[in-house]
Order: sequence, then structure tokens, then C-alpha cells
Amino acid sequence: MRLTKETTYIFTKRGVYYFSRRVPADLRTHYNRDRIVISLRSKSRLAAQTRAKSLAPKLEEDWLTLHWKSSNNPFSDFLRDGAVAVAEPTGAPLLSEALEVYIETKGRDRSSTFEQTANRSIGYMLQLHGDRPIDAYTRIEVNAFRDSLDARGLNPTSVKRIFSTVRAAVNFAARENGYDEPRAFSGVYLGESATSAQSNRNPIPLNDLRKMQMNCRSLDDEPRWLIALISDTGLRLSEAAGLTKSAVFPSASMGPDRLIA
Repeated sequence: MRLTKETTYIFTKRGVYYFSRRVPADLRTHYNRDRIVISLRSKSRLAAQTRAKSLAPKLEEDWLTLHWKSSNNPFSDFLRDGAVAVAEPTGAPLLSEALEVYIETKGRDRSSTFEQTANRSIGYMLQLHGDRPIDAYTRIEVNAFRDSLDARGLNPTSVKRIFSTVRAAVNFAARENGYDEPRAFSGVYLGESATSAQSNRNPIPLNDLRKMQMNCRSLDDEPRWLIALISDTGLRLSEAAGLTKSAVFPSASMGPDRLIA
């Protein structure tokens, strides 16, 4: 397959798209092969083009740095040895790929809320730092992501939940693809107030609870039955609303089974 600007350095093999760039002749001593080939882990042409476009600039930046460090560079004598570290592409999955793996594998038999939460949480990270390999994000960028969630006005519990979702997806995708979990996402300080708000909740005073139950008896309609039932049993609203007569009165056999229609 001929590589063109339109194909963005991609080709297919057994239906899967790959990113491919030939290493410049003057830089081949830095690599163990003449061509860089990375699986894009996708059979979608559009998805492959998007991912290839994110890899190409990073590779060009690495090559530019290597050119500036070469002996032919008139400014190379002013650089300290190892002053610029060049990271070769590792082939780690992109953040968007991590999202796909996380939803497809961990989201099986789960409600739509799981997928919505994952898409929204990782979408915040993609919006801030773009779609890059999961091991390419730095601790500074991850901390900036945490700070951006605070800047949105989210409460500490929401910040912790969103960040935990991103970290879980990244770590899961890394393990699934045989990579170490990216250290940039581990041990990030999320504050200590996320759980303190929950521990400060006060119970409803008993006198107020009894007064409310008396009002429920006097009004005597279905919404008040639910309130009285919840206040007596501690059931969740959905549990109380879904309760059946047979669950409360096992011997009951007459009439509809639903306790509350």
C-alpha cells in the first residue's frame, strides 16, 4: 500500500491498521531497524487516521531533537551530555483505545451508567491534554488534570470519582496490553475532604421522625406509604417502591402482588 498524505502513514495487515514511518538515513544509528511500525489496534480507517496523526508529530519532534544533538549541529558543543532525553515510541495504547478496552471488557453486563461515566471522565482528560499513548502523560499533566476538575467547581467526591475512573481505565488497558501501569497516574493527591463531608451527616431527630410518620398516617396515600415504609425500615426508595405483597405477607394470595401500585 502506497503511503500518502491522505493515508497519514498508515497501512493495513489482516484488516488491522498500522502506523509506519521510514527512519531518516542520518538517524538510523539511533534505531535498531530502518522503519518504525506500530499497530494502531483498529480496523476503522477513520480511527486509524486520527491515531496516526497524533503519533506523527511526536515522532517528528523526536527526530528534530536527534538532529540538533548530532555532531553536524554547530550548537551541539553547547549542550551537556544527556541534556535532552529522547523517548522512542513504546507502542502503548492511546487514551481513546484505553477507553474502548475498558468499556468493552469491564462494562459487560453493566448498566449504561458505567459507559456514560467512563466516556465523560476520560473525555475531560482528552479535552485537556489530547489523545496520546497512556505512558506519554507526565505527572505534571496528570496533576493539571486534577486541578482542572477542581476549577470546574466539582465537589471533592466528584473529582475523586472522575479521577479514579480515568486511572482505572488507564491501568486496566496497560495490563491488558502487557505494559506496566503508568506511574504518572498513581499516588496523585486528591485531598482529604472527599470523605469528610459524608461523615458530618447528622441523623434525623427521633421526634421529627415520629411527627413525620404521624402526618403520613393522616394523609394516607401512596407517596406517604413509601415515606413511612422507608423511615421504619431503612429501605432505599427503589427497594420500597418495588416491594411486593408476597414479600411482606407470604400467605397473601388475593389481588395484585405489588404492595404499592
